[in-house]
Amino acid sequence: MKKKVAVIGGGPAGMSCALWLKYLGLYPIIIEKSPQLGGLQNINPFHQKWYLGVAGKTGKELAQEFRRHIEVEVIRTLCNSPIESIQGGENFKICTPEHEITTEGIVIATGQRFKGFEAIASIPGSDRLSSSNRICFNPGAIPMTYGQVVAVVGGGDNGLGTAIMLADTAQHIHLFIRSHLKGFGINQNKVLEYIKAGKITLHQPANIEKMSDKGDRLCLTFQEGEKSPETLPFDYICFRMGFAPNVEPIVQLFDAGGVGTLELNSGGYIATDPFLRTSIPHVYAVGDVTNPRDACVATAVGHGAIAARSAEEDLR
Repeated sequence: MKKKVAVIGGGPAGMSCALWLKYLGLYPIIIEKSPQLGGLQNINPFHQKWYLGVAGKTGKELAQEFRRHIEVEVIRTLCNSPIESIQGGENFKICTPEHEITTEGIVIATGQRFKGFEAIASIPGSDRLSSSNRICFNPGAIPMTYGQVVAVVGGGDNGLGTAIMLADTAQHIHLFIRSHLKGFGINQNKVLEYIKAGKITLHQPANIEKMSDKGDRLCLTFQEGEKSPETLPFDYICFRMGFAPNVEPIVQLFDAGGVGTLELNSGGYIATDPFLRTSIPHVYAVGDVTNPRDACVATAVGHGAIAARSAEEDLR
C-alpha cells in the first residue's frame, strides 16, 4: 500500500511536489480550495520570460500546461475543497466538506497573496475609496490608464514594473516609495531612465498621510522627506504593497487539531530546514509560503522536487 501525502495548495509548487511524490512511489492528493489549480499564475497575464523552455507563454498559459500535466498523470485532485479540520496523531486526518482523508505526510503549498485594501486601511480617508474602480491592488492587472495621471505606490519589483509598464502611455506617473528602490537592478535603472526623460516623478522617502476624492479625481496627501505635506490629484492609483503568506488558516487548523506548533520566521512565513522540513515531523512546506530568495515559478517547481525527496526519505 502506497503511503499517502496530502499537498495543501495547487499552485506550481504543489503540483510539482505531487508529480515528484508519485514517481517516488508515494500517493499524492492535491487539496485546493479554489475551483482550479494554478495559484497566482491564474491571474498572471505577463509572459514568463524567466522560466526556461516556455518562451512566449503567459503565466495563465503556463498554469494551464501544469494542470494538463497533472490530469495526464491521473494525480488525485480535490478542487473547491476548503479544509475544515486537520487532526494529528499517528497519521493525519484531513476533513473537507465532502472528504475525509488519512495521510502519512502533509506538504503545505498555500503560497502567498498580494496585499489588498488591508494594507492601506490605516490611512485616513481610505475607507471612503475602498470600492473605487480607479484603485488597483492586483499586480497581475493591466489598468487602462492611457493619457491619465497615475500614482504608483510601492518600491519593489511590482511597483517598479507597473510604473515602467504604464509610463509610455500615461500622461505622467508619480512613483511613491516609502524608503528606497528595491528589486532587480534592471528595473531600477529603467525607472531612473524614465525619471530623466520626464515621464516619472519619484517621491522618496514618501509617507502617505491621507486619501480623498475631489470631483472625479483621487487625491493623495503625502510628506516627502522633510518637506511640508503636499496633496496631488490622480486619475488612477496602483498600490503595490507586496505580499503576505497564506499561513494563518493552516496554523489555526494545526493548533485546533493537535497537530503541533508550526514554527514561523520573523516575516511570518513558514520556517523550514534546507530540505523544506518544518518544525513538525512529516510536515513540509514549499514555494512562496516559505519566502524563498526569489518567489517565482522556477523556485516553486524546484521546491516541489526537494520536499518530495524529503518526504520519500522520511516515510520510506
